[in-house]
Amino acid sequence: MSLYINLLTILTLCSVFSSLIADPYNCAGSQIINPPTNISNPWVYPSTWINKGNPPQYAGGQNCTWTINVPKGMFAIFTLQGITDVSSLLTMQDSVDYVTKFTISDSEPFFLMDPFFVVNLQANTNGTLGMEVRWNPINSGQNSTTYNIHPNSSPLPLFGGDFEDPVIIQSDTQVSLLATLPSIIITDMAPFMRITQVFDGPSINSTHLGNLYQVMASNKNLISSGKSLTLYSLQAGFSNIGYAVILQDYADVKQFNSSYKAINCISILNYCDVKLDASAGTAAAIRYYGLFYVDDFSMPDTNVISVYNDYVTPLHKLADYTSSISKTNTPQKFSGKFTTFVLNKDQATLRMSSAEKTAEWNTAFDSRRGFFTSGNYGLNSSIQNIADQITASKLTNISFTVDRTAIIGGASLTVKITSEQKTVLNNVYTTSNFPGGILYTIGDSISVKYDSNGAVSTGPFVSFGFDRYSSAACNGIFITIIMAIWMGLSL
Repeated sequence: MSLYINLLTILTLCSVFSSLIADPYNCAGSQIINPPTNISNPWVYPSTWINKGNPPQYAGGQNCTWTINVPKGMFAIFTLQGITDVSSLLTMQDSVDYVTKFTISDSEPFFLMDPFFVVNLQANTNGTLGMEVRWNPINSGQNSTTYNIHPNSSPLPLFGGDFEDPVIIQSDTQVSLLATLPSIIITDMAPFMRITQVFDGPSINSTHLGNLYQVMASNKNLISSGKSLTLYSLQAGFSNIGYAVILQDYADVKQFNSSYKAINCISILNYCDVKLDASAGTAAAIRYYGLFYVDDFSMPDTNVISVYNDYVTPLHKLADYTSSISKTNTPQKFSGKFTTFVLNKDQATLRMSSAEKTAEWNTAFDSRRGFFTSGNYGLNSSIQNIADQITASKLTNISFTVDRTAIIGGASLTVKITSEQKTVLNNVYTTSNFPGGILYTIGDSISVKYDSNGAVSTGPFVSFGFDRYSSAACNGIFITIIMAIWMGLSL
């Protein structure tokens, strides 16, 4: 009986599959689709695809085009399900000529503007396809908000929920716009970035440039033709997705003539590689928000990557990296709201992680170099406190240098060196005890603590080094110092 049921099931499935193979539909060449009188009713193709189950099969050997009109003052929500063989071509071209190619699609949403978009199928073999379009009016009663951005200023971050009413960005020169991926990583929310539209001017009636998904996918910044851009989300309720935009006056980024992009690494535990290409000139990549660590810089010997906190200016530079020091000067911790990496030429890859244990930031090794600093370094702020520590597994020569710029007002900076948890050095720097030059001592751990105590400064910066300890070398240095003192006294 069981065998009979299994055979019956197989025969039934084969029968259904055979009927699909035997009865594919033809899509009748070119079609023009207009919204219905009652726009609460969607357009569905083919019309028999009512229950939105598995999409029906189309026949091979045909070319079909659907031009879907979107009247001024409306937008269309377009979804598509189907499978297209690699020998065929299924595309959608929107009103700004952005082309999306489909191979396997499962109702990923598109939010499309006037005057029309075009779906084109070049079917060499059979495939499956079902489409739905819903037209919606654009809310005409919005209250706009204007933000002003200027050269030599921190980037302006805004988020998906900020654009439920039109947001106008006004610059002194032109507007540079970057888009970042949603922070939600349990599911792919990136397609909903298509909700937010970008307009080249001071209103939603300005020239339509596309949407934030397209900006993100381009892997470069969008630049306005004039002094303003407008951003507007066609539907509300997506503020919790977590995608952001980075807005700057073009004067601050025009030097990156090869490429300028946002770093879209959302991995929590693993490493993420970021590639920079300065083949055609200086290239840069900016990361927005959150503590992270760089574990390696991979590049030719002649290249230099310069790292800046916030925006790029000499006062904000944190470090320069070359391939020769990459292994000793990483891992390195960065905690600013914005961190910008600038490559001078050729190509480079930097590897980063958001996990302290993965990066092994707190573990020292022979010849390691690095620095402690605050997230607001280079910016005049009273929020500059830090507390951090690096520890070796053995006795080592530890060196450090303190930048005295942050020693101001009631601020204090403490550097503590320990050996097997016993204090070797405990220097507290204040306005009555300024730091000097580089200091050396022997221990296995260095900790740094800075308290601004309300003082406004550009932030602490303490560089450190760990070098292999040799008792013989230390004794030699001690004898040299004694001899120098004796010779000085004898004179």
